[in-house]
Amino acid sequence: MKTLRITALILFLLATMTALVRAGELEVGDFTFAGPLGSDGTRIEKVAKNHFRVTLAHAPNHPEWPNKLNFQIVRNAKGNDLCLEVLFDGGKSMAFNEYFQSWSYDGKTWQPMQWEKGYKQSPQQDWLTFPVFERDRVFIGTQVPMSFEEVEELIQRWKKHPAVKVHVIGKSLEGRSLYRLEITDPARKIPREKRWVHYFANQHPGEHNSQWRIVGMVDWILSNEAAQFRRNSICHVVLMMSPDGPSHGWYRVNAEGVDMNRSYRAAGSDKKEQAHEAFLWQKDLETLMASASPVTTIWSCHTWSGIVEPLLTPGPEIGSRLPPWTEFARIMQAHDTRSLIKPLKLRTGATSYGSTTWTGGPHAQFGITAILCEGAATLFTKEENVESGKVLIKAIADYYSGHK
Repeated sequence: MKTLRITALILFLLATMTALVRAGELEVGDFTFAGPLGSDGTRIEKVAKNHFRVTLAHAPNHPEWPNKLNFQIVRNAKGNDLCLEVLFDGGKSMAFNEYFQSWSYDGKTWQPMQWEKGYKQSPQQDWLTFPVFERDRVFIGTQVPMSFEEVEELIQRWKKHPAVKVHVIGKSLEGRSLYRLEITDPARKIPREKRWVHYFANQHPGEHNSQWRIVGMVDWILSNEAAQFRRNSICHVVLMMSPDGPSHGWYRVNAEGVDMNRSYRAAGSDKKEQAHEAFLWQKDLETLMASASPVTTIWSCHTWSGIVEPLLTPGPEIGSRLPPWTEFARIMQAHDTRSLIKPLKLRTGATSYGSTTWTGGPHAQFGITAILCEGAATLFTKEENVESGKVLIKAIADYYSGHK
């Protein structure tokens, strides 16, 4: 009996010592690459105390495109710093470190984190060095992250406004709802067919800064300041065309591995020829175009280097029923008091990416005004990205003042 008690005591002391050592530093088991913000197929190994090596996997059907680095430290982060070495050996055509990362304790308030070397110097290997954490749970994501779950939270907030209708135009391949908001004053003083109609959408699921730009647009449209704009206009808003992406770390593609901004079909939507979500979205746009209130402008919202960069392919109303496009550019610059947006430029003919994009395609199919709204990779906070959207929508309201 005495021997059993001694053995039990030894085991207890060993377990206690192991727990104390364990609590002193991070281990592989403290990390998860699954969840609302995830990174499929990522491998992690411990190199030294609080130093880990992460190897990224690739997007479906694209071995040259790395999944983005999204993960959680689920426990034991408090009191530890973190050095993360990140690798991708699938090619250099799309670097995992082209854009900044962010980290957060609550998944809502994000702090920017820059790569040590950057994609121009080291596109297949780079490092992140985090400070000593003050809480046990930490979220890490690309740009200013937005999960599909956060999209749904925003929609729940917005739909309380009487000007908002929520349309579910179908389901993604993994069963997530495809949401389109319709925002306009329900009063009939100005007939719907006399209102300007604007369509804002994000195609690439990992380009989160552009999604926060759209959030800024919606928040302003629903403000008291925008009451007249709601009477004059109808706004259709698609915050995330490919909602399966964030939980997998897919930057540009859907579950079929199709680039969602090379998925339009100017000859008309075709279920057999298009990616699943692309077909549903184009069919929905075609329904809007066939209605009494067809779309006037379509904004394809993305993220790339620099500040926000709007590129205009004009439709028939610009320079005829409305002033020249240069006046639109002037108005936009007047609202941009914080220099968040480059001057509006024309993008036509050879400078366009073609009719498979959600700017070139709708313009080719319907002749409508199309704006490729790029940039914002150097807007490192949620607040800046939201503010850039407010600048854009205020300029739209001023330029498209009155009604048709």
